[in-house]
Amino acid sequence: MTTYKNFASAHWRTLIAGVAAGVLLTGCAMTPNGRGGVLMGLDTAELFGTPISTFRLRDGTEGTLRKDPQGKYSIKLSQAFRVVPLANAITARVARVENVGERTVVIVETQERGCAYRYEVLAFQGTDVLQWTVGNCKDRPRVDVAADGKSLNIDFPNYNRLSRMIYTDNRLLNASVAVPPGVDTRAQPFADDALRGTGPAIATMPAGNDSGRVIPAPPAPTSAPAPAATPKTGSRASARPRRQDTAAKAATPAAISLPAPRAAAAAPAAPMIFQAEEIKPVVIDLRK
Repeated sequence: MTTYKNFASAHWRTLIAGVAAGVLLTGCAMTPNGRGGVLMGLDTAELFGTPISTFRLRDGTEGTLRKDPQGKYSIKLSQAFRVVPLANAITARVARVENVGERTVVIVETQERGCAYRYEVLAFQGTDVLQWTVGNCKDRPRVDVAADGKSLNIDFPNYNRLSRMIYTDNRLLNASVAVPPGVDTRAQPFADDALRGTGPAIATMPAGNDSGRVIPAPPAPTSAPAPAATPKTGSRASARPRRQDTAAKAATPAAISLPAPRAAAAAPAAPMIFQAEEIKPVVIDLRK
């Protein structure tokens, strides 16, 4: 009987130790300490917190935005112990996820005390993360990805110009650019929840016409030239004007049939960029 009791006791101790080890492995997290090191601690957001949303990276792994019982937000990738903290956020949501170049760019909209709109720009490649904090506290930005998928623009209104953050090649550049045609910097809101521009970019038809097409006006009629007077036969003087008239017609054959100059139909030039400077990121290695 004593042997059985000892066996049962040892079994329960082993089971409890296994459960505790699983809890520690699952609920363990490392966060930056602000001095280049990390702090090891219990991941309360994983154990007792609330998942807000998930997103998928280019390599197929998932990331999760979480909120712990104390109201602190962070992002954790699957198969990674270390987390990305959103230290000053009192609210947070994933606003946009785009694959740009070799990384997945995740833009998290947060609210801080005294700041209604703050944005964390996170560029993930595996467990390597680049993090920037941007925003003017009063506007949502418009986010556009280049057609080749190698760069991303984050535009904030700035009076009669745009303050543009350009993510490309693992860098974030800050520049001031001219406002493109059709963009109203006074629009409220400047962008919607998905960080896309609100309202039509440019009006193409007069009010009251909802066909959505621009119909060109018909060409103006050309007046027929007056018939030339018939010269008298055999007159040397009358033969000279006829030859001159024929030469003039050959020199200007149907001026109205000439195509319009190509310069008039050229697309507007891209806005010029002034004083672009790089914003240094916070670099996080989620393997450490």
